[in-house]
Amino acid sequence: MIAELFSHPSLLLAGGGGGFSNPDVWRVINLLVFVVILVYVFRNKIRIGSFFDNRAATIVKDLEQARRDKQEAERKLAEVEERLSRLDQEIVDIRAEAEREAEREAERIRQATEADVEKIRQTAQREIEGAMKVARASLRAFVADHAVEMAEAIIRRELSPEDDKRILSKYVDELHEVSK
Repeated sequence: MIAELFSHPSLLLAGGGGGFSNPDVWRVINLLVFVVILVYVFRNKIRIGSFFDNRAATIVKDLEQARRDKQEAERKLAEVEERLSRLDQEIVDIRAEAEREAEREAERIRQATEADVEKIRQTAQREIEGAMKVARASLRAFVADHAVEMAEAIIRRELSPEDDKRILSKYVDELHEVSK
């Protein structure tokens, strides 16, 4: 209806009295006045434009933050995917290193065992040699004791009382010569 009034100004004038007696015209004028007042109030008093501008700026900032967050998330996802792609290789590397370490440890234990065996062998050898020295010394003492006993027995058996007197007098003569 408003479009008709503006497109055909003759409708305003129709109806007699210059057209202002037509109720449709007054409705259009009232509507136009209401719209103008409404626009004025929203723009100047309520500042609806600045509200929408602020809201638009907030939305732009939020979108920008969301874009940055998305980029950060995509970057982290790429890092995680890269680490996951290297995970199989890292597992293979860790296993290989563990095997090498186990071999080194086994070699170290083998060498330590050999060194311990050598120390035990040397200690046993020293103990055997010490025991042999003690046994030889005991044997010498035993042989010497028995030799003295046998010699004493032979001397007692073979020595007569006259030999005793002769040895004793010879000993006394030697003492006199020394004391002079």
